[in-house]
Amino acid sequence: MKKKRQTGTIKYWNGRKGFGFIQPDDDEKQVFVHIRAFTIRKKKPLIGQVVTYVLSADNQGRSRAEDVLVDGEIAAVSEEEQESTSIISRITSLPVIVVLVLVAAFIAWTYFK
Repeated sequence: MKKKRQTGTIKYWNGRKGFGFIQPDDDEKQVFVHIRAFTIRKKKPLIGQVVTYVLSADNQGRSRAEDVLVDGEIAAVSEEEQESTSIISRITSLPVIVVLVLVAAFIAWTYFK
């Protein structure tokens, strides 16, 4: 099941320790975020920056952000989506392979005739 992305703003960031808190747009309780949760890390997170994230929980049940993207970044494709895409690409490439094998066989047959 696909998890819903939420939007919020970085309210606190400790650059030395690599963590901070996101204030969700729906005014819920702030969510913990670690630097490793950022999918793309071009620059350090800044206070006031708008982000999207997937809400998760740690081993103790506390909420935390995962798959965090700075506003404007494109979300990564999930493993399920990658798997379904690869299956579709295999199915659609199968006829191409069959045609190539048939063409090669025809060329070989006419050459060695």
